[in-house]
Amino acid sequence: MYYSSYYLKLCLLLLVGFTACKTLIRPTETAVEKPHATEEVKKEYPIVEMDYNWFSSRMNAGIINTETEKEIHKLSLFFVNKKDSVIYININKMAIELARIVLTVDSIKYINHINLSYYISDYSIVRKILKYPVDFYMLQSLLMNRDFPHFEKNFTIEKDENTTSLTQLNRKHLHSHLRIDQKILLNDNDRIIENTIVEKSTADTLKVTYSDFFNITSTLRTPRCLEITLVNQKIKLNLSLKDPKINVPGPTYFKIPAKYKLMEIR
Repeated sequence: MYYSSYYLKLCLLLLVGFTACKTLIRPTETAVEKPHATEEVKKEYPIVEMDYNWFSSRMNAGIINTETEKEIHKLSLFFVNKKDSVIYININKMAIELARIVLTVDSIKYINHINLSYYISDYSIVRKILKYPVDFYMLQSLLMNRDFPHFEKNFTIEKDENTTSLTQLNRKHLHSHLRIDQKILLNDNDRIIENTIVEKSTADTLKVTYSDFFNITSTLRTPRCLEITLVNQKIKLNLSLKDPKINVPGPTYFKIPAKYKLMEIR
């Protein structure tokens, strides 16, 4: 039943960027340097974020081993997000759907068409598989070029001619014990172009870069390319958008055929 759990792990990797198995190397030192600036704010910095109700896009996905620079997987995806409600993603090859995952604020539903299996869980499965306490809103933010909600906002600000960096060490989640070190780099339009996150308890480091911004409408811009680097695990995920749509409802359905079996996750 290798492919049953494999595609669930791959779906979660595509969503959050942390590996499905424990790292076999010693954690590196935190990747977020202490800021040099003296200016501090105790309120939300006005990061420019796309306002939307629905977002959908086809994507090309490539997973690369950063140690060998070899591509491990190359797949096609279809992604739908109803803001603060649902994330839908399927993995397909040659227009044939291999697996699907649907996330809501409090549930994860997964179906695998290769092994005719399914799985339904709360977010404890993310912690079990990825060894990382992530929630729906963090996943949504990473994919939609936004800052995390439900975290303290007490950034130290550094500015230069073209960029602004927001740094916060030991940033606390308001509703859990999760703490992170984080550095957000903004372009001259105050959009996020780089987001470095270190989970305090494991020292796992995630770096996300956003590039090739373009207008979906005359007033709404989004990055065409996302690069998610897993520093300790030496894995990089490249995502490129194809034909994105804004405020057009997309599919979010999840139906389990009668012959499909409940998957066992060990």
